[in-house]
Amino acid sequence: MAPLDNLSDKIALKAMMNIEFLTTKDLVQNRRVSLKYSGHFTNYNANVRYTQNHVEFNLSGMWKTIDEDIQIGLIESLVVRMFKIKSVSTSNMKLYESFMKGLSKYAKSSDHDPELEESFDRVNDKFFNGMMEKPNLVFASESFRKLGSYEYSTNTVNISTIFQGLPDDEKRFLDYVIYHELLHKKHTFNVKNGRHQAHTTVFKNDEKKFSDESGTDMEKELNAWLRGKKYSLRRMFKWW
Repeated sequence: MAPLDNLSDKIALKAMMNIEFLTTKDLVQNRRVSLKYSGHFTNYNANVRYTQNHVEFNLSGMWKTIDEDIQIGLIESLVVRMFKIKSVSTSNMKLYESFMKGLSKYAKSSDHDPELEESFDRVNDKFFNGMMEKPNLVFASESFRKLGSYEYSTNTVNISTIFQGLPDDEKRFLDYVIYHELLHKKHTFNVKNGRHQAHTTVFKNDEKKFSDESGTDMEKELNAWLRGKKYSLRRMFKWW
């Protein structure tokens, strides 16, 4: 085993050794194990890179001040995912999962785009009895692939700008995407084999309520609308 450079490397090695003990797999072997905190990541993101001689964990700088046991849980989750280890769960991994799920409770909610706020109010009244706490609601970049996302760490719903300025008869598409992202806030996620699972059976059953209420298959209708939107944009760009 290669020598460790600092305390953070020891945290990473401890996490790997924990998984080794539970699985009897020789994960470390003669690899050098290192942990680096980086300012290139947003929020609480992290990744791992490994070769035959080196395993390098890269964590957002925000992790520096977080309890060591929670960091170990994150690294254990990365190890389980990296080596495709199944049916392994540790107390540290559960701590990490609870930490990530709880971040939204402490994030400030002060950024509310007026269009998205109107959509949120419609969806909240109709599907959550007005009881859903308002997250940050912002337009992100223009995308036909990623229509929206929910960030647990900042309690923020991001929406593609293709939904900006919709006429009244098309606002249901924005509402549907907002509803989907709010379900992520409601149900959070499960962790299995180091991977986050958000679209659970319970999530999907809740998602169907939008189609049931509207009396149409919203997924199909949204996809058809997106195809038409793309075609309109292509024609516009061709004209210019």
